[in-house]
Amino acid sequence: MNRAFNRNQIQTGFKLLFLFILAVFITGCSKTPQAFVVISPRYDPAQVQRVALIGFVNYPGIEGSGEVTASIFEKYLLSGGYTLVERRQVSEILKEQALQVSGALEQSTLRKIGRLLGVNALVIGSINDFNDPREQTVLVDMPLEHSSPVYGEVETTHKDGDTTVRTKQKVITGYNFSRTSRIVPQLQQVPAHVGLSARLVDVETGEVLWSASASAQGDFLSEATEKASAQIMKAVAEKLP
Repeated sequence: MNRAFNRNQIQTGFKLLFLFILAVFITGCSKTPQAFVVISPRYDPAQVQRVALIGFVNYPGIEGSGEVTASIFEKYLLSGGYTLVERRQVSEILKEQALQVSGALEQSTLRKIGRLLGVNALVIGSINDFNDPREQTVLVDMPLEHSSPVYGEVETTHKDGDTTVRTKQKVITGYNFSRTSRIVPQLQQVPAHVGLSARLVDVETGEVLWSASASAQGDFLSEATEKASAQIMKAVAEKLP
């Protein structure tokens, strides 16, 4: 009986420990933004050393957002071990060939760009979100407390010569409390938010070698872009064998 009881206790303890670890893991994941990345099983990093960052398309309505994002993302490609073609050279080649940064390039175009730049692969990016920090009005349910006095009578006596005089007067003996709520508008600070997607494309086969996306917040757009770029390249590095 004791052995069975101890075994049950141990099993229950392990189950509780497992549930606790799982809860901590889920809570940690929810607090820390994670990049989503997919790596091609045929991707061999040793075969892709020299790459060109084609760039990021401007976020709709925000001119120059693509250039800012590309200049930041470039640093994290270098930290990932890639050899990069100078971006001015990339821009000149694209201009000479009358090519635009876009979401999809034909295989013949990929090969042509790869040959002209002398690269194994191209990095093509897109901006999914690019919002400045701002203030927004939110409706807040504000609790309110009301109080009303409770009156009672107090009788007092005093002597007026041979006569006893009794007087009654109202005094506050307590308070009644009630609680209500009221919807009131309040200003709330919303941080800058950036969402990025990027993929590495083989110039010979047109195959996507890896594809990743991430989003981040920051006090400024540049800070949020730095965080999202770092998340993407960190996730790519962790996924590689």
